[in-house]
Amino acid sequence: MSGNFDTFHSLEPEKQQRIIKAALNEFGTKGFKRASTNAIAQEAQIGKGMLFYYFGSKEELFDFLCEYTIEFAKTEYVWGFSTDSGDFLERHKSLTELKRKALIEFPEVINFLNIFYREENAPRFKRFKDEIAQSREQLDRNLYGGLDYSLFRDDFDGKTVVTYLKWLLDSYENDITERLKREEFDPTDPADLTTEWERFYSFTKDLHHLFYKEEN
Repeated sequence: MSGNFDTFHSLEPEKQQRIIKAALNEFGTKGFKRASTNAIAQEAQIGKGMLFYYFGSKEELFDFLCEYTIEFAKTEYVWGFSTDSGDFLERHKSLTELKRKALIEFPEVINFLNIFYREENAPRFKRFKDEIAQSREQLDRNLYGGLDYSLFRDDFDGKTVVTYLKWLLDSYENDITERLKREEFDPTDPADLTTEWERFYSFTKDLHHLFYKEEN
């Protein structure tokens, strides 16, 4: 690493966030190859020379952002997710609400996270695959541990229902991922986001009707 990260971290928080936000927006919009460090420096209101003083190179800046957004995801989704409910669908909806909140409050971070799914950027993410997988495993433990199987219909085995729900929810998530790859869905667009949320809650309502006991 040739960047001076200690100097960057010693900057006042407002300036740090201005630089990070400018870089997230540029890379998140254009991907690694087409992103312009000139544009990042201009948006961040710093000289290009200072940008390279802090981060060394375009590659190091991109890697810094990868680490930054992965840590953000851990904090918001992995460690930030907790619920007293033993209802699997309610847990999943709670996690989805965290994602919705993050999309509204930190759109540039979420937009950058979404470029993980673009094929052109895949080579730069190889070094982070294990860390992402570990976070996913922890999140699964939060979602699936200590579930209340009595909520499901009596003519189904509870663990089997959870398996079915997981398959269906994973398929839903894979569909979103594919639409992100094809750029058919923009999670930072309020109209797209509203439509997708309505679709998600309609989907979970149908799942509840299929697998849960009728409410009195």
